[in-house]
Amino acid sequence: MSAWSFTFEWPFLALAVAAAAVYARAARDRRPERWRVCVYLLGLVLIAGSLNSPLETVAATRLLLVHLLQNGLIADIAPLLLLLGLTPRMRDWLNEHGAWRIRARYALPAWLLAWYGTHAANFYDWALRDAWPLQIEHALLIAGGLLFWWPLVSKRLPPPAALAYLGVGFVASSFLGLALIFSTRPLYSFYVHTPRLWGLSPARDQNLGGILMNAEQTLVFLLAIGYYILRLLNEEDVMHAPSRS
Repeated sequence: MSAWSFTFEWPFLALAVAAAAVYARAARDRRPERWRVCVYLLGLVLIAGSLNSPLETVAATRLLLVHLLQNGLIADIAPLLLLLGLTPRMRDWLNEHGAWRIRARYALPAWLLAWYGTHAANFYDWALRDAWPLQIEHALLIAGGLLFWWPLVSKRLPPPAALAYLGVGFVASSFLGLALIFSTRPLYSFYVHTPRLWGLSPARDQNLGGILMNAEQTLVFLLAIGYYILRLLNEEDVMHAPSRS
């Protein structure tokens, strides 16, 4: 198989289409702002596109660094975009139907368990050698990302608590990337025996993948942390505004 041929994970393609249809149905009575529609669709495209394209072929048969990029897209970025695309009315409906039970103290450990569990060497190699465990890996990463971002997007955490939540999540999740960056031997045996691209050795591929993973997470978390710092400063300004008048 060519490295640039298309590989498909049909369940995620079908779920993306179904999620778009559900969103359109929920929005038919009150049209969402255009930016919400755009970020929601972008989240679906990141999931469906990364799992149903040559990116999936390279990730599953050639390079770890592309697989790690793919995982970052579906675990960190796409779930956040999907949740940001929901209108307040949609979020209220989800809370009325049980989403209010997703507390930060449960969401953070569940996300970390999905993140580290799916990247454990035995599970990772098993998933790459068989088709259906790889789809389980991707499903767990997407679900973990949705759980992690929900307490923030649902606006139940005030800025100080949100900053603490993000800080703990950022630090706790960074050790995987650091392990990949500084390891001198391949952690995943599958990639030792795959055809190589771009002249990268398995160890170099792994080191660059760890750098890419940590860079992606750093960007996402710093943007989120910056947003809550601005919210905190704005609240301080509003609180002290009467005293200056």
